[in-house]
Amino acid sequence: MTNWGYDDNDNAQPGNDTELDGPRALREAYAALKKQNEETTAMVRELLEEKKSAQLATVFDSLGIPEAAKVYQGPADPEKAREWATSMAAVFGGNQGSNPGAAQSVEQQAAPALGQDTQAQFQRMTEAGQQGTPMGNLDAAHAAVGDATDINSLIAAFQNGTRTNGG
Repeated sequence: MTNWGYDDNDNAQPGNDTELDGPRALREAYAALKKQNEETTAMVRELLEEKKSAQLATVFDSLGIPEAAKVYQGPADPEKAREWATSMAAVFGGNQGSNPGAAQSVEQQAAPALGQDTQAQFQRMTEAGQQGTPMGNLDAAHAAVGDATDINSLIAAFQNGTRTNGG
């Protein structure tokens, strides 16, 4: 009989998986450690990829093109990503060093589509739509009473409410 389990008649039956010493136990322990090592390596690789993608997202955010991180397929080096973004701006007609305010000033010089009276009317309609209905005189007086901070403003709000409502 040896300590390796080859000549042990109690444990030598086929299908005996309960052997705790010998080559089988070492192989199982090695397989378990190998599996654990592979899982750990995969987890570390995933964390590194997430870190690199976060660095690239930061680079593209700082350049003002956050959506470029989705299409960038180069190396996960921030400097290479910055160079790629600059070259793509040149290819697709980006700002290319011109005055960034020039395009805005051209838009501001265009004539308005509506006259000032029409714009004021639309503004009043929009405000009425947002708040329900315009505030009436009695509502305004009630609001002024609620906003009063001293006796004189309370008296003025009361007088204003009775004067407008014929009171």
